Amino acid sequence: MKKHRNQNEKLDRAIAELELQRDLKFVELKQQLSLTYESVKPINILNQSLVDFKESTEVKSNLLQSVLSIAGGYISKKLLVGKSHSTFKKIMGYVVQYGVTNFISKKVDPNQ
Repeated sequence: MKKHRNQNEKLDRAIAELELQRDLKFVELKQQLSLTYESVKPINILNQSLVDFKESTEVKSNLLQSVLSIAGGYISKKLLVGKSHSTFKKIMGYVVQYGVTNFISKKVDPNQ
């Protein structure tokens, strides 16, 4: 009979230990869920993106290069076409805009 009682006590201790581990894991899981929930809020994603943008010089130089290229192409199209209603002139304006945009993007040095 003593052997059974000893085994029952061991089993009870093992069950109690497993229940304690389960409770600790559950608390950790709730904390991680809370952190994850906070990190996927749109405002936090936007804030992190802005922080990353401030810290990255490569992104800034690429953005500057893109803006200069697009602006140059747009201005050249406006100078060439103006307010024309001719379809041919509009198509040529887009072709010139595309060409100037590509030319400027290749010539602008992003490491300046």
